[in-house]
Amino acid sequence: MPKTPLNSHKPGKEPKQGKAPPLEDVIGYYIENESDKKRALDFTKWLRANKLSPSAGNNGYNWYVKFYYINQNIIKNEKYHRSTYHGVFIKLFNDTWHVLPSKDILEQILLCDELKDVILGSLFPCYGCNYGCFDHTHNSERSKILFGCEVSIKGICLRQPVCFSNPDDKTLDIIKSILIERKTGDDLMIGLNMNIYNYGTI
Repeated sequence: MPKTPLNSHKPGKEPKQGKAPPLEDVIGYYIENESDKKRALDFTKWLRANKLSPSAGNNGYNWYVKFYYINQNIIKNEKYHRSTYHGVFIKLFNDTWHVLPSKDILEQILLCDELKDVILGSLFPCYGCNYGCFDHTHNSERSKILFGCEVSIKGICLRQPVCFSNPDDKTLDIIKSILIERKTGDDLMIGLNMNIYNYGTI
């Protein structure tokens, strides 16, 4: 299980307040292992080449890739509301980089049996982010069915339950293919009585 982002930066590498710099700039001085740095930079270059450029988040080393969704619960000008959501997050902490897929992307990743062992080793703990669920998730134990097996998880993050830390080429290739499918496919559809956080099956 990956460690949490809080208080996990070496002296001199702490993020500054406000919006994060371009991802490539931070990777260049944050990640010390050269092969890990190259893989992170290559992934960022691939994102930009495929018009999936990572947008900078606030208050930390956070970036995200946006996709569109249709909300059937909101109608404007006789049309369902169309907006963007964060399909995947990229974060830097603990001297390396991490990819955290949203529910939409994660559901597709969970269909890849070849990543079974990687996913089971990448379950992400709740660390008290700004969503306010820390009090009732940090010590809560839940059981989930993953790959046909029941897994008991204590304190798992409800919004990004899987964090791929320093992902290898095989994992990145699968993530890339899923991101391209999402980009070229229809907008994500959010059904009635659901929202962008509670749709789907996980």
